[in-house]
Amino acid sequence: MSPTKEKKREANGLWSLPGKILAVCICLLPFLTREIAVALPESVRSAYFYPAGQTSVNDFEQYCREIALLLIAAVFGIWTLAELLRRKPKLSQKHSHGAMLLLLAGYLGLGLASTLHSAYLPEALMGIHQVYEGYLALASYGIVFVAAWYWTGRDGVQRFVRECLTVLFLVIGVTALLESCGIFYYNNPLVQLVGGLDGRVGPSEDGSIAMMFGNSDYLGMYCAFLLPVSASMISRKDSTLRLMVQILASVLLAAALLQSKVMSAILIGFGMTALFLLVWLLRSNWRKAGKRLVCGGVCVAIVAGGIGFVASRSGDTLSEKIQHTMIGIEQEETFRLLSMRVDGNALVLRNQDTEFRVETAEARLSADDMTYTCNGAAVVPQTETDGMLTFAEPALQHCQLQIEGNKLSFLLGYATPLQAIRKADGWQVLGIGGELLDQVPLVSENQRLAACYPYLNGRVFVWANTISVLPDCIVLGHGPATSLFYLNQNDLPALLNIFGTYVLYNKPHSWYLQMAQDTGLLSLAAVVGMLVLFLVCGGKNCFGKKGMFTPFRAALFFAVGTYCLLGFFHDSLIYHAPMFWFLFGMSWRELSQKKTSESA
Repeated sequence: MSPTKEKKREANGLWSLPGKILAVCICLLPFLTREIAVALPESVRSAYFYPAGQTSVNDFEQYCREIALLLIAAVFGIWTLAELLRRKPKLSQKHSHGAMLLLLAGYLGLGLASTLHSAYLPEALMGIHQVYEGYLALASYGIVFVAAWYWTGRDGVQRFVRECLTVLFLVIGVTALLESCGIFYYNNPLVQLVGGLDGRVGPSEDGSIAMMFGNSDYLGMYCAFLLPVSASMISRKDSTLRLMVQILASVLLAAALLQSKVMSAILIGFGMTALFLLVWLLRSNWRKAGKRLVCGGVCVAIVAGGIGFVASRSGDTLSEKIQHTMIGIEQEETFRLLSMRVDGNALVLRNQDTEFRVETAEARLSADDMTYTCNGAAVVPQTETDGMLTFAEPALQHCQLQIEGNKLSFLLGYATPLQAIRKADGWQVLGIGGELLDQVPLVSENQRLAACYPYLNGRVFVWANTISVLPDCIVLGHGPATSLFYLNQNDLPALLNIFGTYVLYNKPHSWYLQMAQDTGLLSLAAVVGMLVLFLVCGGKNCFGKKGMFTPFRAALFFAVGTYCLLGFFHDSLIYHAPMFWFLFGMSWRELSQKKTSESA
């Protein structure tokens, strides 16, 4: 195409159209909902312990969004490739750009190899129930990254993206406020009609909101990494009305973050936003009044985040609030079980200070035929009026026994009793989903580590659980979305100490461990390399040269940094990952090009 035609095409806005459409699609993606019956393969059904006759489940959050994401990636992958073939441009002579593309190709290539190598190939391609982020979704993220990188540099696209984000922040904030008042997104008649929904959503037990994200953790992460971007769009150059709208959008987004009550998202989101505002202050040429205003805004952000964090925690005193934030449940009135094992005819329970042993040689259970020892000394139970066996020893004050036929239940102060079945050939422990276990498998024999499992709402446990399977994932992983099949689901003492009942884990609760397990440690190194390259090159260009600094560019840098920090505590999911990869690609475009500074 001749230069004249290209200029005419650019003047008509045709070059900016793909970037604008992509921005709209990514902003709309979280709001898509459609109830779809999804078939359950036998491997998934058994892994989730669904009944044998259940062959499908209804999904109205993730599956339809993954389908939409794949369509977006297909359209923009073809569109971008056709444009590259037509124009044959040189994206850049910079080595950093070539390195970024190579690292991305390495990540996607290793992910594809892990998927093809996986024992669960169909599940690894599309994901599984509740974890619809298979390899096709990962590849779509890569396409979104490249498309955002390529198309958002066109004239007018960045301005349009800001407008889309402003509308998005307003909608999220208003939806959050409505949910806090008892008006739920999913219960809206229009959403019910379009989504084919027939159920109703009610408030959560802890008062946190989830909106269209299905989980407060996902909402908190989404709001947290977008918060610096919302603050950057408050510009004194705009009209008074626009300025007020941008301030309102930022405040509403911050309010939604606080109402999610997610500790990590609140602390990191507000902390990184405050840091961004300070950097903006130092790099601006504002008068003293303006700088004082920004300082005041930073103080307000920190105070609001702190108050919101404290207000969202349970407990009367500050120390209790922090303790209940770190620990999943209160354990003061429990046996604090660390291990349970079958030792011949005996069942042995241990906590940090006590070993409790129950033994019988009879196939039929009877309280009189069993022997009981505590730390090697024989103990005699007392039979209560309801048939419960209790013990006078202080070490066993939270340990009660109940016999029902050939089933022995240990009531240890948790919501769920620990149960074992006596068979002719010995004991078997009743695991999650009714599975019978010859032994209770522990993630780690280290008692100090096991005592830390409840911290961070059980994340310490699931991290240790994931790390235990990583020796097989050095080159290739087990396949995307396959953590459910490899995590130890029957470490019963850990589950009881964390939740007081049995809970199924289907993901590692860490983006980095998720990549290591799904696509291998080498692919994790590739993504970490992309992030390090971005943070080094982007930081140098954004903050090293005053001419490169603009608030929006810097905010994109902080948004990516916020997501990187949150990735230690949260998984990548279809709810928030597309927006991250879009901003990541746009930010790399902005921070890797030499541009003159806009007025701060």
